[in-house]
Amino acid sequence: MLDIHQKLNSVAKNISVLYSEDEEDTREQYENIFKLLYKDVKSVENGKEALEEYNRKKYDLVITDLTMPKMSGVDLISEILKINPNQHIIIMTAHNTNENLRNSIEFQVDGILLKPVSMDKLFQLLYKVSHLIDIDKKDIRYREKDKKLTNLLENNDQALFLIVIDKYKEIIQSFGSGTKDFIIAGVKEHLSNFGVEDEDILQLYNDVVICGVNKHYLDNTLEAVQAFSANHNNLIIRFNTLRIYITLSYGVILVKDGSNSSHTSEDFLLHINSIVDNIKSDEYSNLVVKMDIDMEEAKKNNALSWLGVTLDALKQDTIIPFYQPIVDINTMQTLSYEVFARIRQGDKYILPAFFIDLSTKAGILEEISQSIFKQSFIKLAPTHFYFHINLTDAEWKNSAMKDYLVYLSNQYKVEFSRVVLDIMHYESLEVSSNVVKSLLQLKEMGFKIALKGFASANINIELLSILQPDYIKINQVLLQKSLVDPNMKNALSFLLDYIHTVNIKSILVGVESEDILNEGRKLGFHYAQGYFIKEPSGEL
Repeated sequence: MLDIHQKLNSVAKNISVLYSEDEEDTREQYENIFKLLYKDVKSVENGKEALEEYNRKKYDLVITDLTMPKMSGVDLISEILKINPNQHIIIMTAHNTNENLRNSIEFQVDGILLKPVSMDKLFQLLYKVSHLIDIDKKDIRYREKDKKLTNLLENNDQALFLIVIDKYKEIIQSFGSGTKDFIIAGVKEHLSNFGVEDEDILQLYNDVVICGVNKHYLDNTLEAVQAFSANHNNLIIRFNTLRIYITLSYGVILVKDGSNSSHTSEDFLLHINSIVDNIKSDEYSNLVVKMDIDMEEAKKNNALSWLGVTLDALKQDTIIPFYQPIVDINTMQTLSYEVFARIRQGDKYILPAFFIDLSTKAGILEEISQSIFKQSFIKLAPTHFYFHINLTDAEWKNSAMKDYLVYLSNQYKVEFSRVVLDIMHYESLEVSSNVVKSLLQLKEMGFKIALKGFASANINIELLSILQPDYIKINQVLLQKSLVDPNMKNALSFLLDYIHTVNIKSILVGVESEDILNEGRKLGFHYAQGYFIKEPSGEL
């Protein structure tokens, strides 16, 4: 507790808090706690007063109860997010009903605490959110951003070009905050190669740059970017004696002439953010995403409740599987496919980042998974391919999922050994848990196990020895780091030697260039997967 309290103090001193709670004793108790931590705390007794106060002065963090007189917490959050969709919000409520929680999950809240609140949980969540706010305050350059963004939006001769720095947080954690300016300078120099002037470039967020590209030259710019992405997509940033390799993802917004004339730059940021989220939502994507979007269509999309979209997709059977091949790294022969979920809307597809978390909270993830798994078994049953299906934390704990997988295998005459269970977030599993017992039972029947994201979290050696996975998936980020860090290269080589010694097959995931593929071959990976090889598709 002392440690988290000290960490919280280090980031909370410049943060303002608006606290809304109708119960007087509770309000005074937590107001006193918040005032010990934050520089500016305003407490009010209902949602109506909170909204009036928020309109008077913007706060960094809003903490609210759900059930209050005059205006509920749900309505308060809805109104605040219309003003600022990026507002940090925490819910503190004594009402643990499905209705309240389902009402709240539509909103972009940072966390929900149930009263009586554990002080440890309170401080943990406050630190997590305050740390994010502190980073935003330090790194986003507010003064010139709005003016420059407005100028970009009002220029109808330009298309908006988005550049997202992949794995930005991981890069900063690895090489330090001193690299930030060097990275942005490198990106600007990179853009100058495509004819983009420095005055037309704006750093929107830490990891997002937006610029204006003349519509008449847009095709040429896109061709140049596509060629860069297809060939290597490695941007080398020089920092002191280091060479840092980064990759970029791109997006284009074509705004119809005059479509933004009646909207402020703050309004349009909503639509830009939705495109950025789309670009970021697939961790292996670095290819150009070209989108033709006008204001009204974007506004319509942003008004959608993703939970409602998902429920409708379940009813209409428009949640479908996409397949990405996993190949022998030496022969490039396809041996298996990883299965991903997508929601089909016309000729467009919604990525899992938009609906999986909400579906988990709403309790409908099992229904989505069963639909995806069933379609995958039907599709792959007549082939000879293995297929990897992803299992989340929630599905581990559902004993019925084991029975359902066995049922599908028997129903569609698929050998158990062709089904690979991709296990995520396994590092927190207790070796004696029912989850591990279920996995071992499936393995004994012939199902295969792959540990996903291996070595990017704590490695549980005991669990590794008990599960004895058939595959271990290692992200190319580690390989990228090994190219500039000899210690990382030695560690990665040692890890591969070990898992190969115990007869575990290694899969290099996220392969985005031929250079990475060749490095994976040199290190001795068995298999590879990524957009350089083939992006996910609805067809095999």
